Amino acid sequence: MKFTYTLNNIGWADVYLQIGESEIYIFPSYLSEPLVDLVRSVELLLPECTPQDEIKSIVYFDWNSEPAIHNWKIEMKSKEKIQINITVYDEGIKTIPGKLEFSEECNLNEFISEVVQFMEALLRDHGILGYRKQWYAQDFPMSSYLQLKYYILNQSSFPLQIRNPNNEWIEKLETSLKDEINILKKLIM
Repeated sequence: MKFTYTLNNIGWADVYLQIGESEIYIFPSYLSEPLVDLVRSVELLLPECTPQDEIKSIVYFDWNSEPAIHNWKIEMKSKEKIQINITVYDEGIKTIPGKLEFSEECNLNEFISEVVQFMEALLRDHGILGYRKQWYAQDFPMSSYLQLKYYILNQSSFPLQIRNPNNEWIEKLETSLKDEINILKKLIM
């Protein structure tokens, strides 16, 4: 498996996904939030990253590749396996049937590791503020990066403290900034 995600121009990304014998190149633009949509969708599949009542077994999202739309469907096949289907709508009109361009099954943790690796490459290449400027004023999905990185390292949820847990209307959720910075330190060291 191979996944690459690079920013090559203001508001344009180059994405390559290869699983088994299948491969696809996608060039999404800032008219969608491809990285955010991808990582937040993956988080929705994971009980370690999502509240129990919000976990999904199938997620869908679109990448705008001007004029095409790449519609992703990621489905849990088992605790370890996912099915990734990418349907392309050449003219960006989803009422006209699209063409299934990619359909492969892979290991969920391997896929997440590949995505996290390229999130780290984006941070090393651009920095947090540089990413925002390169991606046409949209922020890097830092909280998703931290959560998925922690999941890959520990196979568990990022530590979360709940203050006043007996009153759901006034509960306060906290993570440790020190823990978050320690993950970032590993990236830059």
